[in-house]
Amino acid sequence: MIGTNIIRLAMSHVMKKLTSLVIFVVASMCSHATTLLLDTQDTIDVLHSVSPPKNMTEEVLQLVFPKLKNVISSTQVLSHKRIENLLDSDKPFCTTNRLKTTQRLEKYLFSAATDIYSGLRLYRHGSTENLTQPKNESKNQSLPLSTLVNSESKNILAVLANHSYGDAIDREIVKINKNQLYIFETINPYEQFINLFLSGKVQFIITYPEVMQPFIESDEYHIIGLEIAGESQFKFGYVMCNKHEENHGFISELNTALFSLYDSGKFAQIASKHLLPSQAEKLNAVLPSLVE
Repeated sequence: MIGTNIIRLAMSHVMKKLTSLVIFVVASMCSHATTLLLDTQDTIDVLHSVSPPKNMTEEVLQLVFPKLKNVISSTQVLSHKRIENLLDSDKPFCTTNRLKTTQRLEKYLFSAATDIYSGLRLYRHGSTENLTQPKNESKNQSLPLSTLVNSESKNILAVLANHSYGDAIDREIVKINKNQLYIFETINPYEQFINLFLSGKVQFIITYPEVMQPFIESDEYHIIGLEIAGESQFKFGYVMCNKHEENHGFISELNTALFSLYDSGKFAQIASKHLLPSQAEKLNAVLPSLVE
């Protein structure tokens, strides 16, 4: 009887040890785990190899995602507003394809660059011949966004809700007449946003040349792109996380995977494929800044 009790006590002690070990292993595997918030199901399908990537962000993330499975607890598709709210919570959340701004740098963590695009432009329907030009301005001179839009008081500019276009353009958007702004919000916003413009329901949008070029080349549309004063030649996108302790580890592992793409030349190869040819020729001058 005594021997049986001793065996039971020993087995109980062993089981407690094993339980503690399992808990420790699971906790270790989930350390630095974050929830990745996305605004389109398309990106999740790409990450899980259900569909091919359609842009540079998706192609880069598809390459690094297999190395991050232990540090991403789940993925969710949400509106920009909901993503912004969760990023301001006390749980570890991250999102993709975000620009760095002065305000964001104070609040969030950023990865190394995951994508590169040409600088944003203002697109409108029509042609250069019927473009209303502000008085005393040269047609060869880049103008502030607010000047370009406010000079055509009957035309509407659509912008994405809870979306930053970078410091310079964000400052200009607040100067635009309120009755000329249409704030567009939905899940999976980008395709619907472009279609809103192509349908003629709004006259202006701000987007990347790489996005608009196929429509400019089409005989179906008459679209012109206008350079915006103060806009940079290239825009870099990043994974952006709140400053939860676990996200520091996630960002570190993501950066390790990204630096491997930089060093191998794969990042430059992908960028060259997605940029306009004229911009791809300038890549060598800007890529070194990614690892500074």
